Amino acid sequence: MKEVTAFDVEQYWNNNPLCSAMIPYEQGTKEFFEFHNQLRRKEEPLEFQQKVYEFENWAGKSMLDIGCGIGYVVALYASNGVNVTGIDIAPRSIELTQQRLNHFNLKANLLVCNAEKLVFEDNNFDLVTSYGVLHHTPNTQSAIDEAYRVLKPGGKAIMMFYNKNSFAYKILFPLKRLFQSNWKNKTSQDQVNAVDGPDNPLGKVYSQNDLKKMFSKFENMSFYTETTFFDKDYLFPVFIKRFICKNFGWCLYIKCTKPF
Repeated sequence: MKEVTAFDVEQYWNNNPLCSAMIPYEQGTKEFFEFHNQLRRKEEPLEFQQKVYEFENWAGKSMLDIGCGIGYVVALYASNGVNVTGIDIAPRSIELTQQRLNHFNLKANLLVCNAEKLVFEDNNFDLVTSYGVLHHTPNTQSAIDEAYRVLKPGGKAIMMFYNKNSFAYKILFPLKRLFQSNWKNKTSQDQVNAVDGPDNPLGKVYSQNDLKKMFSKFENMSFYTETTFFDKDYLFPVFIKRFICKNFGWCLYIKCTKPF
C-alpha cells in the first residue's frame, strides 16, 4: 500500500469538503450550512453534544479546534462566547468555515495548519477539540502530542476517533464484505477509508485501550460512543439502536486533562 502523506490528505479534503457531497446546496451558502447543521445533529443529538462537547461551559476561555472542516464546531463554540481558533490542513475548509461565520455573524481566528506541526506556543489554550479528524492524519500520535503541548496545564482535550470495537467495524463491515458484491474484494481498511468518500486516502480506527496508550500523558480520561452507522429505522427498534450507540458506537470520544 502506498504511504499516505499529509499532502495526500490535504488534497483530498481540499477537493472534497466535509459532507459536501451530501448537501444539495451550493457550497458556502447559508442553506448549505443550515443543511449541514441538520446532518450533524442527526448523527450527534444536541443533548449528546451538550454533554460531550461542553460548549456551554467555556465562555471567555481560549479554544483550539483541530481540523475544523466546514466550521460546525467552530461556530457552535463561538456562538457560546468561546474565544475560538480553528485550523485545518485544507485551505478550502478554512474558506468555508469563514463563510459560515459570516452568515451567522460570528467571529473566530482561522488559519491553515497541519495538526502534526502546530504553530502555537506551549501552554496556550484552555481547551483543544478535534472531532473526527486525527484518524485521518498520517502520524496521529504526533498530532496528539502537539495538542498536549499547546494545552495549558489543567486544560482539557475533547476528541473523537473512529471506534475499532464498534458495531460497524466488527459486524456491519464484515457482513458487507460477505454479502455485497461491491465490497467482496475490499479490505476493512478500504471500508474505513470509504466512510469519508470513495477516494479518501486514509482513515483509522482505535479502541479505548489504544487511546489510553496514545493519551498516556493526560489524566482523568473518560470515554463515550455514539452513532450506529445506519439510518434504517426498521433494522432495529429505537431502544436497541440507542444501546448500540452508547456501547458500540462508531464514534469514540475521549475527554481528558493535562496535568498541572
